[in-house]
Amino acid sequence: MITGLALDADLEIEVDAGAAGHAVGRLTGTGRRLHLQVDHPEILAAATGRSVVAVVAAELARAGISAELHGPRGRIAHLDPRRTSRLGALVTGSPHVGIDAAAWSVAGDLARRALPPGRVVAALAGVAVAAFVLGRRTR
Repeated sequence: MITGLALDADLEIEVDAGAAGHAVGRLTGTGRRLHLQVDHPEILAAATGRSVVAVVAAELARAGISAELHGPRGRIAHLDPRRTSRLGALVTGSPHVGIDAAAWSVAGDLARRALPPGRVVAALAGVAVAAFVLGRRTR
């Protein structure tokens, strides 16, 4: 774990995923905790992928940073460097990402947007740590 690292973040974000749509959100953070609230997490997911999620989650966990991703239906995913999840590892590529119940409704929203099936799984992984990508940029 990296010592002496502290975050202070307050960012508004916009994601344009082309035909998949547009999403807006706010990333906030203090100390070693990040929080991303986004209006359309399925659009945020469509703009990311599992490989990015795995790398960024690993870096944040290594730095001891925890994070949460929230959508209109509640918390979707969380990163906790002190805990592991087999499901999180399977879906996102990172054992430190926990998937919450609201993530499954995001997967349904993605499917309704007629994404190819492989992209639905990759996008779900993207939702899980899209906030972490932004958090990595704040270091």
